[in-house]
Amino acid sequence: MKQLIYIHGWTVFPDNDRFCKVLESRDYDPRKEYKKTRKDRLAEKLKLDYEFFKPEMPNKFNANYKTRKIWFEKIFEYFNKEYLILIWHSLWWMFLIKYIWENWFPKKVKQLHLVSAVFDESDMDEDEKYSWDFAYRPDIIKNLEKHCEEIFIYHSKDDDIVPCSHAEKIKSYLPDAKLITLTDRWHFFNESKFPEILKNILK
Repeated sequence: MKQLIYIHGWTVFPDNDRFCKVLESRDYDPRKEYKKTRKDRLAEKLKLDYEFFKPEMPNKFNANYKTRKIWFEKIFEYFNKEYLILIWHSLWWMFLIKYIWENWFPKKVKQLHLVSAVFDESDMDEDEKYSWDFAYRPDIIKNLEKHCEEIFIYHSKDDDIVPCSHAEKIKSYLPDAKLITLTDRWHFFNESKFPEILKNILK
């Protein structure tokens, strides 16, 4: 069976004081904690054709590269010989670029879907301007095309978390990638309003 990995982004802070400050400012509704996520909804639509991995990474509110590398590599033993699709949201792009540059990846990627991907700290809100050990050299982006048969980049013009300019910068290093620019999806938190990604996977 074909396999798909969908990993959402996270947040990174330079110190615990900044982390606490941001937590204090955020809304929280415990009633929403156990509702189906966008990954759950997409998994339901693809369950007949795909083995769907949706790993929860450690310390999602204050991440670092090393812990994610350890956890991500635990998936490898479950890979089969069928083709693989990756969906990476937001800051996971930075992890992927750095990981593939520094490490051996055990499988050819049939499709890579980048959703609201972060290029660097430029044009970001002050509280988001910290990439810590996820930082990478932009010139290594072009190596990604050696590992992925197809690359799709999705970004919405009304995304106020990661500006749309980031998608254009990524595309400039990946000339063969398909850039899909939308207008009303914000940071793609609602999977039911994201038919484009399902269409491209099923094609």
